[in-house]
Amino acid sequence: MKFFVFLSVGLVVFNTYPTTVWAEDAVELSEIHITGRKTPQSGARLDSGSKSVLYNSDLQSVRAISLGQTVEKISGVHNNSFGPNNGLPQIRSLTGSRVYLMQNGLGISDMAGISGNLPSAVEPFLADKITVQKSSAAVLYGGHAVGGAVQVETGQIPQQLPEKNFGGKGEISGGYNTPTTQLFNLTGKSGQIAWHIDGMNNKISSYRVPGDSKAAICHNRAEINTNYPLTLLCQVSRNYEYFFNQGFYKYVDRNYLLRGKDYLDQYELDISDVYRRDKPSYGNWVENPGYDPSVTEGKGRRLRSIEDVTPNEHGKMANSHMHQQSVSAGVSYIGADGYIGLGVSRYLNRYGVPGYASLSTRAGRKNALSPVNIESSQARWLLDGMYRSQQPWLDNVRFSFAHIDATNRELLGNQFADSLNSQSNQGRLEINYRPIQWWQGVLGGDWTQRRTNGEGVDRYLPDTKTTEYAVFALQKFNWGNWSTDIGARHGRTRQQAILGNYQPGRGLNEGYIKQHNNKMFELNSYQAALKWQPAEGWETGIRYSRSQRAPEVNELFASNRHYAILTNEHGDPRLQPETANTWEFSQQISWRNSRLKVNYYQTRFQDYIYLGQTGTDKGDGLPYKEWRQGDTRIKGMELEASHHFHLDRYGTLEAKVFVDWVKNSPVFTGKNDSNSSSWDEYVRRKNDGDYMPGLPASRYGASLVWSKGNWMLSSSLTHYLPQKHLGRVINEEISLGGYTIWDMYLNYSHQLGQSAQMEWFLDARNLSNTEARPHNSTLKYLAPLPGRSVRTGVRVSF
Repeated sequence: MKFFVFLSVGLVVFNTYPTTVWAEDAVELSEIHITGRKTPQSGARLDSGSKSVLYNSDLQSVRAISLGQTVEKISGVHNNSFGPNNGLPQIRSLTGSRVYLMQNGLGISDMAGISGNLPSAVEPFLADKITVQKSSAAVLYGGHAVGGAVQVETGQIPQQLPEKNFGGKGEISGGYNTPTTQLFNLTGKSGQIAWHIDGMNNKISSYRVPGDSKAAICHNRAEINTNYPLTLLCQVSRNYEYFFNQGFYKYVDRNYLLRGKDYLDQYELDISDVYRRDKPSYGNWVENPGYDPSVTEGKGRRLRSIEDVTPNEHGKMANSHMHQQSVSAGVSYIGADGYIGLGVSRYLNRYGVPGYASLSTRAGRKNALSPVNIESSQARWLLDGMYRSQQPWLDNVRFSFAHIDATNRELLGNQFADSLNSQSNQGRLEINYRPIQWWQGVLGGDWTQRRTNGEGVDRYLPDTKTTEYAVFALQKFNWGNWSTDIGARHGRTRQQAILGNYQPGRGLNEGYIKQHNNKMFELNSYQAALKWQPAEGWETGIRYSRSQRAPEVNELFASNRHYAILTNEHGDPRLQPETANTWEFSQQISWRNSRLKVNYYQTRFQDYIYLGQTGTDKGDGLPYKEWRQGDTRIKGMELEASHHFHLDRYGTLEAKVFVDWVKNSPVFTGKNDSNSSSWDEYVRRKNDGDYMPGLPASRYGASLVWSKGNWMLSSSLTHYLPQKHLGRVINEEISLGGYTIWDMYLNYSHQLGQSAQMEWFLDARNLSNTEARPHNSTLKYLAPLPGRSVRTGVRVSF
């Protein structure tokens, strides 16, 4: 590669001066030999889908506690928040088991996709690079990537020898309304052996918020009086007073006038039994001497007060503590033809779910209103290797294997309530080749086996076993200013429920789980893309994908109260795979120092799996919901534009703007009435609405990054519009309004001796101290985003 750079520069210089000058001043130069190897080919690099990459320099100003918070400023990507300590990437309105999360090439524990209050065991603070694949990546990674994929690279297993025998970096930071953080990252080599060690410690006692922790709508008398599901989401109770106005009624039982309370007691009557608006044709009724025509109500109830079941604190987010720790190590042998390495990591996290309690636990009445806390731990072993062939047609063969043992305990206060644990093994093989210059390809296969188990009286899922295996191929062809890629995947997924002593709760699954506890699904996914460069700097593309996903174990086998999501959750083992058909259109223009990128996409899901409302409960105070299927359409747009300004002696300035919006709506084909043949559609429209509940809000934003010498300053503004596309949670969803988030980052670096560098930084988030409640957050009524925070610290690299 360097040879071509030198050659290009030489040709420019040669054409700048007359040949006579070169002839007169000719100097004989010594010969220089440059050697090196190109970046290894991989399936991810061949995929032409829309993607965004955050490199180490980009990550400095956006790193956060959770992966969702770290990538949320990418257009089309939101943070699916479950409080300040936890959040998953939400890509084009899809998240959970539809977005595949990877670390160093293989998937991480996926329990967070099943239960949103559980953490994803990945540390953005230790990442060197994060790649977000916004298009479907199901061909490469299976149905869990039907909505995209996120790859986090930490360099745990070195793939090449580092330049220094010993080097690394360390960081210490803290401040106001932000965790205290200590981290280190060390690398080294000895001969052909390279090693890596990193670790991190994050801790905070609580977060501060502007205003109250609960949304104002939670104490709106008119709304709370008529909206029972909202009382559950707000964790409040309604206290009523009952009234009876005797003056409203024209007639009264004469016996009551004569004997009073004795008459009521003798015949076990209520006061309302002896008053009538119209005179009955039976009995001994006379005109009511207390009748008052001005009285307009006879009997009923009035909302007397709204009581907070869980605390509503002012200026503070209740139960928002967090203590997160991790350490990892890796070692590899690196030779002329590749590498092979082994790594191990350990992750620990204990945190509170803000403003949150179980209202219906069986872990003891004294714990019923205790705050919910999570204790999570994970051990992960990773084997990774690559063979770099000397054959011109074969680029490399890469293989990976991981074993993960994850434990997730849910506590009420300090009392154990239930657990959801998993043990999994994964294997992946890629054969990357380039038979001729214009053809690159990958053939591969992957395999996953996972077991989940749990304990506790509040567990909502039986023990399960999942086995997945697949083969895939992706081919890319380049011809002139045209390029295309085509790919296919075939696989099978088996989901088993191991019932044992597990007792299903009352509901849909109670009647099916024993007969349908072993399910096999055959899945096929395809993709094809075409790109054309009509002129230098202009690229236009079209992409189609058909992606299939098997139902996850909770969608099939859940059968109890899942208080983590405020739901009595019931799966349906009769569910079939969902199929997503997606068209994506892209335009990208680069001219001088400017760049414009636009994506429009539309997905039609057949048999989309969703958690549907029933409008009932089982007497436990939690809404009863069932996993169902129905056709669904997603469409949206993303726009990004940037420009680099060269300010001469004032440095450089980069300006960026972005816009994104997405709509996720059911597809209705029948009539909107209960007598139509499409009963399922009628129920879905009535209970869940014309849009999927909890959609990410449309937004737009701008950022500036200025740098000069040792200084770097960045600032960003992101405005979230009020959500207009409201679904239903029996009643219509409530929009909590729009908001603007202002962030800023300042960095100054300088040398320490000849081989070390020190950086001082200031990281400020939500500078305007705005009350922000994302519409796509499960806890939006209980916990806003943290208020103004300022973190300062120092990094040292050597």
